[in-house]
Order: sequence, then C-alpha cells, then structure tokens
Amino acid sequence: MPDWLRKLAQDRLVWFVVLGVALFGADRLLQARGQSVIKIDLPLVEKLVAQWEGQTERRPNARELDALIEGYIREEILVREAARLGLDTDDIIIRRRLAQKVEFLLSDEADKALPDEAALRRFFDENQDRYETPETLSWRHVFADSEARARELQTTLTSNESDWQNIGEPFMLNRQYARQSALELSRLMGTQFAAALFAENTGAWRGPVQSAFGWHVVKIDTRHAATQARFEPMIERVARDYQKAERQAALADAWRDLRLRYEVELLPVEGAGE
Repeated sequence: MPDWLRKLAQDRLVWFVVLGVALFGADRLLQARGQSVIKIDLPLVEKLVAQWEGQTERRPNARELDALIEGYIREEILVREAARLGLDTDDIIIRRRLAQKVEFLLSDEADKALPDEAALRRFFDENQDRYETPETLSWRHVFADSEARARELQTTLTSNESDWQNIGEPFMLNRQYARQSALELSRLMGTQFAAALFAENTGAWRGPVQSAFGWHVVKIDTRHAATQARFEPMIERVARDYQKAERQAALADAWRDLRLRYEVELLPVEGAGE
C-alpha cells in the first residue's frame, strides 16, 4: 500500500467525512422509501369513520369503510405527487384541490390530441345507441283519487272530452306532455305507469292506469317513432364525447401507474394480540 494511501487510512478526518457521506446517503434512501409508504393506523381510521358519521349520521359498514380507506390512499398519493411536482409551493388550498391539480395533469395529454374523422366515426359506430332518438309519446291525462273514480272519468271522457282539462282531481304536475321517452316517463310517473302507457294505442282515453301518485285516465295523442342517428349532423357532439372518453381513459391509466409507485402499510393495532 502506498504511503499516501496509508496516511489517508489513518487520518480520522478522512474517516469522519466518509462516515458522514455514508450516513447522509442512508438517510436519503430512508427518506425516499418513506415517501412511498402510506401508513394506515387506528387513529386515521377512527378519523375517517368520524367524518363519515358526521355526514351520514351512521357508522360505515365494511364495504363503505374499505372505500373510505381507499379514498384516503388515493388522495394521499395525489397530494404527495402534487408536492413532488412543486404544486404545493406557497399554496394554502386544501389537499383535495392539490389532488385535483395532479388529476388534471394526468389527463391533460388526452386533450392535446385532436381526433381525425376516422377515429370519430369508429367512436360513433361503437356508441351509436347514445345518439339515437328513442320512441316518444305525446300524451295527456286526468288524475283520479281512486280506481273507481278513474273508471267513471274514463267513461265521461270517451263520450265528451271537450272539458278534459277541468275535470278530475287537481294534480301537482302537468296534465299534458310532449315527446316523452320511456326513461323520462319512468322518472316522472314510475316504471309501471311508463310500461302501461307505452303498451297503449293512440287516439282513445284509457284507464285506469296507476302511477306513483295514484290513478289516471290517459290518452296518447301521438306516438313518435325512434330515429336512427347520422354521423355528419352530430360530429361536434361526437368529438366532445370522444375527448371526454379519452380523458377518462388516460386518467385511469395514469392513476394505475401512479398507484404502483406507492406501498400501503397497515400498522398493527396496539394490544390486538393480547
């Protein structure tokens, strides 16, 4: 061994520097690992449960608790990513806003790529049902307070409907509707009523028909056939829907990649084994 190397090996200052560098490196490694570990302990779970109870006035079940914990993990990961990217510098916005910033960044690339017509046509063909207009009804009704009363009103209206708007019981909603789909009618009057009405023919007063509100005598004035959508008139709407779907897919892919960078560590509850 050369003399200069032997002297360096015997120099305490050199060993002090070497040891310091080694400790600094080990500390940085531990810090880096600590940034990728998310600890779920009992106080945190109790805090999540308390927040849930404050909003719902009941304790969460097992599935809801799992969703709360996974929601916290997702939020914590996005917040740490926001801090890593420097989005939290001099920012007093709450952690959910920080997480939203990262989500915007994750999905931003999808908005930059404008689709060509071929891609839009494929998207349109794969999702054509959402652009088609379903069968709709234009109809009117008279409300009754009982099934028997509805039968009486049906007889009256069949013989003379000239004053149909003024007979029957008062009703909180409209007496006449135009171009309602089965889904819209179900939301308004109930699924049973919608099914019964779409099964009726046009041009005559029918009843009694039961809804979520009571009994009705109904008349279908016009049945509007479903129409098949065409691509050209809807190209702008299709483009918006395409970009929305691409953005959601990009965000889902980016989140899966991001989730794999983090390790979730469940801490044991003190005294659980006693």
